[in-house]
Amino acid sequence: MTEARSGEPPFFVSAALLPRENVGMRERLQAIFGHHPDLIEERQTVYTTLLDVFAQTYGRQERVALVRAPARLNLKGVHVDHRGGYVNYLTIDREIAMAVSPREDDTVVLHDLESDRFGPRAFRIGDDLPAGARGRWLSYIEQVRPVPGDWANYVKAAVLRLQDHYADRPLRGMNLLVAGNIPLAAGLSSSSALVVAACEGCLWVNGLTLSNEQKALLCGEGEWYIGTRGGAGDHAAMIFGRRDHLIRLRFFPLTVEPVAFPSGYRVVVCNSLRQAHKADGAKSTFNERVATYEIGMLLLRQAFPDLAGRLTHLRDINAEQLGLDEADVYRMVAALPERVTRADLLQRLPAHRETLERLFNTHREPLDGYRVRAVCLFGLAECERSRMYADVLTRGEMETVGRLMELSHDGDRVVTFDGNGRPRPWGHPVTDAYLRSLVADAQSRDPVRTQRARLWQQAGGYGCSCEELDQLVDIAKTVPGVVGAGLTGAGLGGCVLALVQDGFTDALIEAVTARYYAPRGLSPSAMVCTSVEGAGRVF
Repeated sequence: MTEARSGEPPFFVSAALLPRENVGMRERLQAIFGHHPDLIEERQTVYTTLLDVFAQTYGRQERVALVRAPARLNLKGVHVDHRGGYVNYLTIDREIAMAVSPREDDTVVLHDLESDRFGPRAFRIGDDLPAGARGRWLSYIEQVRPVPGDWANYVKAAVLRLQDHYADRPLRGMNLLVAGNIPLAAGLSSSSALVVAACEGCLWVNGLTLSNEQKALLCGEGEWYIGTRGGAGDHAAMIFGRRDHLIRLRFFPLTVEPVAFPSGYRVVVCNSLRQAHKADGAKSTFNERVATYEIGMLLLRQAFPDLAGRLTHLRDINAEQLGLDEADVYRMVAALPERVTRADLLQRLPAHRETLERLFNTHREPLDGYRVRAVCLFGLAECERSRMYADVLTRGEMETVGRLMELSHDGDRVVTFDGNGRPRPWGHPVTDAYLRSLVADAQSRDPVRTQRARLWQQAGGYGCSCEELDQLVDIAKTVPGVVGAGLTGAGLGGCVLALVQDGFTDALIEAVTARYYAPRGLSPSAMVCTSVEGAGRVF
């Protein structure tokens, strides 16, 4: 063990100093993973191997730290963290772990524990982000062209964003060895976990400290380096995560509330094994949906100038915030076009040409136009659903919890499956006639009709599911003990999560194995999750 710097805990530099009988290390791992001996044993084995291979790769180092960032599950609040909506996360027992040591130069050297999976990489901070370009992150990322699909991009995202933040202080480089067991392109945010872990490592080697809020925001903005334009919800969930708690958070400003996860329920993740790679066409679709939200807000501010000053984020459009009733909200949605082309937008919003062109540059133009009305109705309703979720979960109102999850997935859904397993196209009604019917129901005094017209009851149409995810959700819904199910992450592939009563997890896994994996000739890929602590240094 080397001598720690003043105010720091000691750091182990060899796997020989990570024994099973080390009481302090056992307590540290229990604080992260809970009283799960098998999980702790598995993680300690990985950490020991990581340190051994690190020493073989880089030689003996005077100072070494181990940092980690867990996968996250978003139980409610999909596609709305960047709209100011609530998101409700769990951090789970899949993670990115890194052994880290400081360098004397500004080079960052990367190796993966499984060298046949990701090859070694190296970059110089000063080459990628010269001193004269620092302090202007948005301008920088609009000009940079990272190599598509390169895993080093996610480490660069964290390191370069930190260097931009500390514009007047050149950062030192680091040696990294990475180990991860988060399924790739599965909606569990393996990419964001790599960003967060790299951020933790870079801060440590440079002796820097940021608040959790600052880390979350910088990691979210850092990932824009890759070309996506999402929010920082995933990063914040990983950083603020608490074992056995749901993390209810919202941005603008960032608020974080840990909520005890109810006993008697487990979360099961079923991987569709269809990957949604952000490096290819999926990235364009993700960015298109985000741009559609922005377009909708521009159009609403133009259509309702008296309210424009109060419409900062999509979440602001609700009856309570605006002092209106839900019928008025639907009238506002009806003012949006069902579909609109880029040419039409430039004609409608001539004063916003620069903003529009910046949005257009992030994705390919949709062939059938931007589905502004469907996407915005989904976002408005999902903001309401995500606001309600933690409260109804805490109160044990599981029928409502299931309904919230079902409606969210329906807003993303592309097909539905009948009892014989045959898919049928799924529609997202947002016509004038449909909205008029909602207005009429909202204004009626019939409790059944008014309940049906509640904003949270509207699915809308974000449309980022796929046939595989839809089938997994429809199978899960038939299994006794399943409260609700829906996609997690950005969609277009990846995973479905299901909230399940204790004692019924095996039945769900058996059902998806028999009805989804086996007919496709796939090895079953479903796991019962354990809630763990959020990101940080292990030692």
